[in-house]
Amino acid sequence: MFRPVKMCKVNILVLAKHVTELTRRLGQCGLVHLIDAVSQSQDRLLKEVDQERDERTLENLISRCDRLIEALGVDSEAEPPTLGELNQDDIAAILSKIFSRFQEQDNAIRQLLRDSGSLTQESAILATYPLQQVKLEALRNLSHFYLVTGRLAPSVLPRAATVMGDRAVLVQADGQEGNVLVIASRKNRWAVEDELNKFGFTPVEPPETAEDTAAAAQEQMEDKLETLRRNIEECRRQVIRLSEEYGGILLAIRSRLRGLLAVRRAQQHFGRIAQLYCISGWTPRKEVDAIRKLVEENTDGTGVVEVIEAEDDILVKAGLEDVPVQFSGGSWLRPFQMLVANFGLPQYNEIDPSVFVAISFVVLFGFMFGDLGQGAVLAAIGFWLRRTKRSIPAFLRDSGGLLIGCGLSAALFGLAYGSVFGYENHHILPPLWLSPLNTNDITQLLATAVGVGIVFTSVAIIINIINRFLARRYFEGVFDRFGVLGLLFYWFALGAGITLLVTGKLAPWAIALVVLPLVVLLLKGPIQLIMHRRQKRRHSDDEEEGILNIIIEACIELMETLTGYISGTVSFVRVGAFAISHAALCFAIYSIVGVLKSMRIEGALGGVLSIVIIIFGNIIVIAFEGMVAMIQGIRLEYYELFSKYFSGDGIAYEPFQIDEKNDASSTEPTPPA
Repeated sequence: MFRPVKMCKVNILVLAKHVTELTRRLGQCGLVHLIDAVSQSQDRLLKEVDQERDERTLENLISRCDRLIEALGVDSEAEPPTLGELNQDDIAAILSKIFSRFQEQDNAIRQLLRDSGSLTQESAILATYPLQQVKLEALRNLSHFYLVTGRLAPSVLPRAATVMGDRAVLVQADGQEGNVLVIASRKNRWAVEDELNKFGFTPVEPPETAEDTAAAAQEQMEDKLETLRRNIEECRRQVIRLSEEYGGILLAIRSRLRGLLAVRRAQQHFGRIAQLYCISGWTPRKEVDAIRKLVEENTDGTGVVEVIEAEDDILVKAGLEDVPVQFSGGSWLRPFQMLVANFGLPQYNEIDPSVFVAISFVVLFGFMFGDLGQGAVLAAIGFWLRRTKRSIPAFLRDSGGLLIGCGLSAALFGLAYGSVFGYENHHILPPLWLSPLNTNDITQLLATAVGVGIVFTSVAIIINIINRFLARRYFEGVFDRFGVLGLLFYWFALGAGITLLVTGKLAPWAIALVVLPLVVLLLKGPIQLIMHRRQKRRHSDDEEEGILNIIIEACIELMETLTGYISGTVSFVRVGAFAISHAALCFAIYSIVGVLKSMRIEGALGGVLSIVIIIFGNIIVIAFEGMVAMIQGIRLEYYELFSKYFSGDGIAYEPFQIDEKNDASSTEPTPPA
């Protein structure tokens, strides 16, 4: 709970004939956080495993499979059936067969649609032809007359006829406004065409293949179109039968291909020498026996598993490799671990700050949002999120735990403030501590907020000191503004300030206690140089420049120490200020209700309005003030507390997992170094 899960490094040696199956089983179990095996070999005996060509082949097969699933209309979310043992070549052959059959029907449908489109267009032309009962072949064979059909705006038709005069006759088709037949002599053809173009005439020629009357030709085309439609429907039924026959197989093949792709990608992190493969990664200590059993079952007992404790690993001790971190603790800690992970992860050898974050965040929220009724509402919402049987995202369900903790804290502070849904009646519910709106209590409220900040800041510094000692960085644990000397200065300065405030005077020894840690911090640079023996004889100019840099850096760090502690402590005043603003906003709701009462609204209308205002006012306060308190709590955690003990430089434990249904792998392995 206070430390991340204990990790062990495992190095698995396996024969080449077992490596694919073992990799698949490791991915299904999700136990190993893969790392680059080649970098683990001290003598560089292992070679990298190149799977790039196989990856490209598998990606192409998956792409073809996806296209077939989409084209055949297969339900992509359906559960795939169990598929027998098939290798990559067998799968490629099956996909080629299915694709060939689909392409045959698809090409046929495309050609039929093209033919149908052409016939539909010709039929539409014939339907608008002015001379429906005259044979088209006879019209084409006229030697002395020029005939042309087309479209002409009805508004210009009379004027066009007038302009044409005796040169041409314009006949409008019955019931087809805008469709005209133009008859002229052959010798006037070009003049007639020029005049028609001026009026925006658009020629519409009947199909060359039509020889009978326009009406008869259109009827023949409709018969052909009906035949084409039946053929298209038959091809589509063939595609549906193809989908029913191969839909499940395609889903199973895609699932298998995704698993194979995940295996190939994972194997890029392996090392190889001759017919021997090496798999390296991190796993929780409690899973070591499960990995041993898994290797034994999938290698016919020939696999070898080497287990190294994280603390004993050479690369880790040399600072060349980081151990992945997995949070420990129960489900009640998960929402606060989300807050921590949103900022970063602790390093493996550091204290897990989740418990401290849980306590400090809940207390700060309750301090700012203290109300018995409103806190109970938040807790009820959180309880519903945790217990509901509806399908909701995991992070939202975990957020329910956060609301429960914050709501209960707010309810407890509400008892201390004597506030229920923003209503304060000290005769009915007297405050157990103070009232934020009582002018006599405001100073105590703000002072308590600062006191809470002092406690949390001190705990944060203590955690930082412990982390430095756990990492064997003892010098930083002592000689740091957030180390032992910084904590002593903070406590001595607070003690001196309180003494001066209470008694009005300060003893010289108290001043000395405050100044002494600062002086030692000021000498941090020279002390560090002496301890590490970095001082070397140089020219006097260089030596003076080095000393000057040390003095400047020490002065800057001293100023940062003073300003950091002062601003960080004073920053917690906002906790009390937001408690006052929350109470003031609730007071405003009941002030509006009081105004309504003074207006003496007759009947039940006044009471109904008052109830509506109280309900909606509390909803607004819960939503708005709850959000503000959350934001301020997160700000104080991230900027005032984390800055003193938490860097967030850890890496997450992300075991290699195969999720064949959704993707090649749900968690990608750590890239090779």
